[in-house]
Amino acid sequence: MSRNRLKQGNGIQTKRLWKLFAACMVLTVFGLVYVFMQINTIRLADENKKLEIARDEVRKKNEGLQLQITILKQATVLQHKLKRLKIAMVPVSLLQVIPAQVSAMPQRDIRQLARAVEESP
Repeated sequence: MSRNRLKQGNGIQTKRLWKLFAACMVLTVFGLVYVFMQINTIRLADENKKLEIARDEVRKKNEGLQLQITILKQATVLQHKLKRLKIAMVPVSLLQVIPAQVSAMPQRDIRQLARAVEESP
């Protein structure tokens, strides 16, 4: 018997088996990542839908409040409330406006007044 025949046996090739095992593991990991991402996408879509519903509710409430504000700002409504609460108000145009006299104090005088206030017990 020749030596070549002994070396050509039908034994299990471990290198090829490890390559096959590694390929299966990579495909398994890809599959698990895909499933995880799909579950995450579905969860985020549900959360997005809930937030959109809440936003629409807030928007409707805001529109109602804007309408209420515009109604309450009308002059006739304000006058009716003033009569009901018995408040007498005079229009600004009827009041005499007196301009305020502002005297400009130099910075030095302001500092001296501040020191005097600090020194007094």
